[in-house]
Amino acid sequence: MSENTVRKYIRQLEERNLITTEPTEVITKRSGRRNGNLLFTLRPIQEVIDQYYARQLKELELATERQRVANLLREQESPA
Repeated sequence: MSENTVRKYIRQLEERNLITTEPTEVITKRSGRRNGNLLFTLRPIQEVIDQYYARQLKELELATERQRVANLLREQESPA
């Protein structure tokens, strides 16, 4: 795979909160500091699932509220 492809998929995993990444530093023989590799941490799957369900529930509640408001507006606009 190309580097760009790998970066794209890593970014997608981070956006979905499946992994976290953090940069590391390397100390050279001359005591200089250089960028190291990324440290990848997999998030516990139960946390990811719980977060996904919470997000889905929030979206459902928002859609329900929008529908309720739309119905109220329709009722107010229609002649009684």
